[in-house]
Amino acid sequence: MIVFSFTTACSKPSNKTFCQLSIGEKSIIGLLHAEGNTLRSIGKKVGRGWSTIKRVLDRFESRKSLDRLPGTGKSRKLTPTERRDIVLKVKRDCNLTAREIRSDIGRDDVCINTILRPIHEDGELNSYWTTNKPFISKNNQLLRVQWCKEHLHWTKADWDKVIWSDESPFTLRFNGRRRVWRRHNERYHVKALKGTFKHDLKINVWGCFSAHGVGKISLIEGIMDTKVYTLILDNELRDSVKTLFKKKQYIFQQDNDPKHKAKKTLEYFSDNGIRVLPWPAQSPDLNPIENLWSILNNKCKNRQTTNAKGLFEDLERAWNELGVDLLHKLVDSMPKRLEAVIAAKGMPTKY
Repeated sequence: MIVFSFTTACSKPSNKTFCQLSIGEKSIIGLLHAEGNTLRSIGKKVGRGWSTIKRVLDRFESRKSLDRLPGTGKSRKLTPTERRDIVLKVKRDCNLTAREIRSDIGRDDVCINTILRPIHEDGELNSYWTTNKPFISKNNQLLRVQWCKEHLHWTKADWDKVIWSDESPFTLRFNGRRRVWRRHNERYHVKALKGTFKHDLKINVWGCFSAHGVGKISLIEGIMDTKVYTLILDNELRDSVKTLFKKKQYIFQQDNDPKHKAKKTLEYFSDNGIRVLPWPAQSPDLNPIENLWSILNNKCKNRQTTNAKGLFEDLERAWNELGVDLLHKLVDSMPKRLEAVIAAKGMPTKY
């Protein structure tokens, strides 16, 4: 058995676009081989062909080194200092583009791929699309962490008392991502396209749920102001509470939308003895109903309706079919949501 000894830490495999293996990839190959893995199993783990793995191992067996021979291959256009500088720049500022980096190091004479190569070969970073999350100020980060810490002691019974509420928009046509089976040259074939509409019909709905079941879902007619909101509370929320809690105690959750915090809304809560759960700003990741909206939208992805009434009827039907097991799972995720926000120091989480 060949025994490998490396001083360089193993890194993630580099992008497959580049043929030359990084020292990290070679180190991983050597360690996997030393553990007794076959060429094909090593290839699957590092994302390379078995012939490439064999070539690396043969090179070590013949020369006791994984390095390329001096002078072989095309010479690099960037100096070692420039390559290190490029990697350091992206680690310090993750928003830099390849063109900006090229301009910063004064090497407009090289192509973009030459700038990207040191980053890929370093193996620590890769390029991804940014994730859309609400902006959270420093103050709100602190308030989110404080709120989570204050509710860490809540038990399952405590969370089961909460009735979660929110408003959400839905478009006439499903606009979520879909996968399609097609040939490589059929990207723009009509069957492989998802039509988009610049001004698609949109409705807004209000809904609520608890661990015991879904409450009412209501179509919001016109603009949602304080008057419309209190009417929804007086009708939909009241009916939902009777169904879900009967005469048991409950806590009502809502976000910090201005109409939710308006004077008339607060007066309504006070006059009707409704206990409202204090809520940190910019915290959709703490509200499980946000996930429920996505689930509802996906359940109605094959909708064929042509008007607002039909769309709401489809949503209402799917809403009432949501299983209690799903609702329990969402509510039971609250402790993990709290821990995630605390671990992220108040920044957005995966929820």
